[in-house]
Amino acid sequence: MFRKGAMSKVMLAISDHWVSDARIDALAHWTLQLQREVICVHISPSGLDPGHLETPGEKILKDITARIAKINPKVESLLLFATDITEALNKSIAQHKATLLVMGLSRQGLIERLIEGNVPRAILAQCHIPILALPADWDGVI
Repeated sequence: MFRKGAMSKVMLAISDHWVSDARIDALAHWTLQLQREVICVHISPSGLDPGHLETPGEKILKDITARIAKINPKVESLLLFATDITEALNKSIAQHKATLLVMGLSRQGLIERLIEGNVPRAILAQCHIPILALPADWDGVI
């Protein structure tokens, strides 16, 4: 997956449901061992007032980026606002030349998916790079 000599980046898609826990530490250690840069990205729905209060997703993005930085200093965060999350994510992947997308799967039920849409499924269907999808109950051991 990662060729020697090629600079590849790992993009971590952060949703409002992520928690800064052992899974994040495991990913940080893994990317450090691979000597890879991490780009943590959160995409919020557009239309929010620029002077808005910090959303849960923004706070989680900051927390996760800070936690990764304690282990792997090659990390940056990216906050985007878009109406089409999948399209915005694919554009970010291309812009930053990411070679692997890591995303968490939620425990959303059928009703929540019908109301909110199934973003992970759309990403899995439309992404053009390999995806590491972490189950909601993953214990963080790689």
